[in-house]
Amino acid sequence: MNRYGLLGFKLSHSKSKVIHEYFFDKNNIDATYDLIELEKDQLESQIDLIKNGYYKGYNVTIPYKEEVMKYCDELTIAAKEIGAVNTIYLSNGNVIGDNTDYLGFIDEVKKFNIDLKGKTSYVLGSGGASKAICYALEKMGSNVVIVSRKNSIHTYESLNEISHFDLIVNTTPVGMYPNVHEEILPIDIVKKAECCIDLICNPKQTKFLQYSNRGYNGNYMLIFQAYYAEKLWGNNIVFDIEELHNML
Repeated sequence: MNRYGLLGFKLSHSKSKVIHEYFFDKNNIDATYDLIELEKDQLESQIDLIKNGYYKGYNVTIPYKEEVMKYCDELTIAAKEIGAVNTIYLSNGNVIGDNTDYLGFIDEVKKFNIDLKGKTSYVLGSGGASKAICYALEKMGSNVVIVSRKNSIHTYESLNEISHFDLIVNTTPVGMYPNVHEEILPIDIVKKAECCIDLICNPKQTKFLQYSNRGYNGNYMLIFQAYYAEKLWGNNIVFDIEELHNML
């Protein structure tokens, strides 16, 4: 039996186990998927478990997508350019860090027929998830503006001066379970956006999405990025995306 897992800090909200175990069940793969909560100083020893074969692959989530890079022997071009890792696997004895988040985001945008070419996208947050989203948006021909409370020209306060937004993407954990009453932006700013995407999957509709004119959560992105991770782990996956989506 092969073992896979998700590395993170607090994972009670995660839907990754449901998704990957659905994949295993549908494709008769003898495997398990663990939610591995750990402290930052435990990352290196956890990566050692993939080197000795105990685990075959990992996903990585907040807050370790950047921190885990130092423990990878090699990084793919995408992981290097993004500056974050969300998928880890072993190849020729080397621990490889890759990123499938951007592919998942691109597929979600395509699914909902959101045209971003030549449009301006405002990305809330500057962490590992944000880097993958910015990378994806640029590949889709969108102009990207990062909004952050630190190291950013555009602050949250500066959004008050803008009259229209093509797209706003929330890559922060603000509004995630159990803090479902938190709001990343006030309603008057959100209402100025044609479209909003929140990477948060739990709850399905954050305050941010409740305020939006046209809004989508990150469930489809989560499914797509998980599918690409399975391919990197060497698993050929066939699945019904709507059936899986309805389970989340």
